Amino acid sequence: MADKHEQSMVGTWTKTTAAACADKYPATITFSTGTYRGMRGEGQGMVWWDAGIYRLEDSNTLVVGTASDELVTYRISLEADRFEFTDSEGCVVTYRRA
Repeated sequence: MADKHEQSMVGTWTKTTAAACADKYPATITFSTGTYRGMRGEGQGMVWWDAGIYRLEDSNTLVVGTASDELVTYRISLEADRFEFTDSEGCVVTYRRA
């Protein structure tokens, strides 16, 4: 059974960050229980979060299976209608619930 943190991710989210460093993340992402699917935006190339598994280890730690099937850990700030994470290159990416 999914915990309350994971349940709070379930749904569709739209990226609001326009910075070039965020281009590798999908324009829209849909989280289901334990899995996700990223959708590219118009003119967007390959996305790092394409489809795979994810888990919230706690309220501040997100683990995502990336396009290379590597499990990558991110620090995350999660609210009801917004989440933000920082990747290993220092890029801050924000999504809003669609």
